[in-house]
Amino acid sequence: MRNTRTLFEFALTAIISGAIMLGSADICLAGKAQLAHKSFKGEVVEKAGALAIRSEEGATYQLSENEARRQGRQFKAGDKVEVTVNENNAIVDVHLEGEKGTHNFVTGKLVYVGKMKKEIKLQTAEGERSFPLLLQETKTGGLAEGTEVTVELNEAGTVIDLHKGKH
Repeated sequence: MRNTRTLFEFALTAIISGAIMLGSADICLAGKAQLAHKSFKGEVVEKAGALAIRSEEGATYQLSENEARRQGRQFKAGDKVEVTVNENNAIVDVHLEGEKGTHNFVTGKLVYVGKMKKEIKLQTAEGERSFPLLLQETKTGGLAEGTEVTVELNEAGTVIDLHKGKH
């Protein structure tokens, strides 16, 4: 009887510890997702006939004309800019230096994430709303329909980031 009770107590302790660790891991992952973005100052340069951004540290990030247009901006070589890249080092936001970006956040239940069309549709308090995705990889993988998400929109209304739940 004593061995059964000890085994039960051990199992119960292991289950509770595991649940606490999973909860902590989930909180930690949410924090890492927000910290995965990196911001820096740089300069728009011409590289192989296209525009790129060179950071103050010397790293170069490709800036396509389509991407700049989706962000509602036109850049030229020599522009001083403030840049945000995601965890994959893809540019998600660019502003002229000193220009403040005003981003909006929209929370709703996921209705649809386009595979062919780069857009996401949410059911919000105001009804269904669709938003273009800057990058298809914007953390949309593995999200089931009905999942509550918060999207971050740049000034052009394009989704530059997505988080599960309310943020």
